[in-house]
Amino acid sequence: MLKKILVPIDGTEYSWRALEYALGLAKLSGGELVVLTVIKDGENADRDEIAFDEESDEVDVMQVGNEVLYAAKAILGGNEDVPRSFILEEGMKPANVILEVEKREHCDTIVLGSRGYSNLKAIFKNSVSKIVYEEADVPVIIIK
Repeated sequence: MLKKILVPIDGTEYSWRALEYALGLAKLSGGELVVLTVIKDGENADRDEIAFDEESDEVDVMQVGNEVLYAAKAILGGNEDVPRSFILEEGMKPANVILEVEKREHCDTIVLGSRGYSNLKAIFKNSVSKIVYEEADVPVIIIK
């Protein structure tokens, strides 16, 4: 366990906390990090969550995804003693993509951030962290 840790990130404060936590786990266990970001099709992307060109009103989700991964590399910094890989995937349902990557990459743990919705909001919204937690075949650590 904790030999290959999947860390889905989306550029939020919660995902950065998860990345730092996963880095600590990897150091303790001698494990490897698999850092994943999932981008949505630009046509259907939520413009409140990602950057877009004010003049053309077009979203460059690939660029945003790459910027998130570059930021993750900066956060991990010089911790070269922890092996890591970075994956950029496209999909409309991030939870499904996370679960697919976990299987494909043979990860044994998932560490992800959660906004920590209240119980009432959680009833009405299936968050990515909730779906991953409920459907993953491996242990899931949720960081608030």
